[in-house]
Amino acid sequence: MIYSGPKIIDFFKLLAVCCCTVVCISCIANQDISASEKKSEIRYKPKIVFVSYSIKKNENGNKTVAFLDSKKVDGTLKNQKKILDKKGNLGDLVCAQLDASSSIVSQQLVENPLKKTIEYVDETKNFKVVQIALDSAKFTVRLQLYPETKYIAINLNGATQRPIALTKVSEL
Repeated sequence: MIYSGPKIIDFFKLLAVCCCTVVCISCIANQDISASEKKSEIRYKPKIVFVSYSIKKNENGNKTVAFLDSKKVDGTLKNQKKILDKKGNLGDLVCAQLDASSSIVSQQLVENPLKKTIEYVDETKNFKVVQIALDSAKFTVRLQLYPETKYIAINLNGATQRPIALTKVSEL
């Protein structure tokens, strides 16, 4: 008969050393990942910016947009798309974020702020819808501010000329 006691004990010692090694390696790897995540958080915190503008239409039908104010807050927008996926209607505005070389970072469609839709109940207790054309209005755009954004441009939908409003992000 062969006594195999010491071989089993050596096996368990080897198994314990291997387990400790795996645990130590995984702990070290997790520490490196969390340190790099902390560094990226320090570099860039996601921001949301609320930018308010006023728009006026003159006698010729030309529109002018003026920057009013802005507010930056920490956070991210849900379901924010960088590329404009809707065509929009005549009179709608496009708000674009531009980088230093004036390339588009993201775009957002803004429904025509000079056209308001009002619902009301008439004398017969039926809902009525009326569209009102305004000469001037104020509107606010909510944007996910990307780190490469240097300018925010407002332009007419489908227009290829120079933007009707251009705001530097550093001035916000």
